[in-house]
Amino acid sequence: MSRSFPRQSAETPVPDAVASRGRRAPEALGIDVARRLEQLIVGGTLLPGERLNEVALARSLGVSRGPVREAARALERNGLVTVIMNRGAFVRSLTLVEAREIYEINGVLFGLACGRAAATLTAAQAASLRGLVEAMDAAIAREDRDAFFQGNSEFHALIMASGGNREAQELYGQLTRKLLLLRRRSFDQPGHMREANGEHRALLEAILAGDAARARQLAEAHARLGCGRFLDAIGHPVAARETKTQREEAP
Repeated sequence: MSRSFPRQSAETPVPDAVASRGRRAPEALGIDVARRLEQLIVGGTLLPGERLNEVALARSLGVSRGPVREAARALERNGLVTVIMNRGAFVRSLTLVEAREIYEINGVLFGLACGRAAATLTAAQAASLRGLVEAMDAAIAREDRDAFFQGNSEFHALIMASGGNREAQELYGQLTRKLLLLRRRSFDQPGHMREANGEHRALLEAILAGDAARARQLAEAHARLGCGRFLDAIGHPVAARETKTQREEAP
């Protein structure tokens, strides 16, 4: 499936990154186009399975087709795009099996980070995490899923950084980028945002109390429940039963 993009008029302001492309190295332009293309994918403008129309994207982004092609290859390495010989580039689609496997691995990595953060978290990091939980509460009150999703992503990223294991942080980031194609769906159902932030709050309390074992346990449960919320949101036939069991077994 291809998608058309609005043609820029002469009056349309050209972003600084595009206006200066003639003065920038090709590598810098390629990075900028990859970043903007990633935003289109993560934001849902480009959907899983959709073919990347190089001509339309180049016109929309104000560049030639070359940087768009290079950006697609870069995003293939990040797991967001699939390039098929003689067919073109497509937004990557995850199978349910792949998604569940990623949630499982991420649960272990997130648990590791939370356990370490219980011993190493600084006062500044603690204040930032508290602020994110409160901001997500405010987003829930406004029913603002985009703001909640942003806060959720920042909360997880900050904890991974606080864990102090750079290899785990990098792997978690790579896997999470793949899940970005699906994770927004997790908060479509009523009550899912509030449920997730309740888990964030309990997890933060364990970290602040210095209870590494409980923090790790809660983090792994949070990942399992997050997978359950995703399955529930897409109407998976066993999701209701699995999610019920997970909630009953949650610490």
